[in-house]
Amino acid sequence: MSADIIDVSLCPGCKSLTTMRRIKDDKYFCRLCKEQFRQYKNGKLIYIPLRVSDLIEQTTEKLKFEFEPDSSDVTLGDVIFEPEFDED
Repeated sequence: MSADIIDVSLCPGCKSLTTMRRIKDDKYFCRLCKEQFRQYKNGKLIYIPLRVSDLIEQTTEKLKFEFEPDSSDVTLGDVIFEPEFDED
């Protein structure tokens, strides 16, 4: 960041334009209301309150599962790529 550029963000907590102060890694706090946020970058900067961000991460972890096909269902030898047609 250059010395003549100031990053200003809209705080989702107090709805004020402010600078976000980094705590560590992707965690920030608002200089006005002191609420803590996690920063996400997806084409734009988004600040989500830590309690909400933690709940989102817990929920996504619960929803994740590994797909392991049943070994009795896997039959690679019977795969036919072209359908068979009866000739008239």
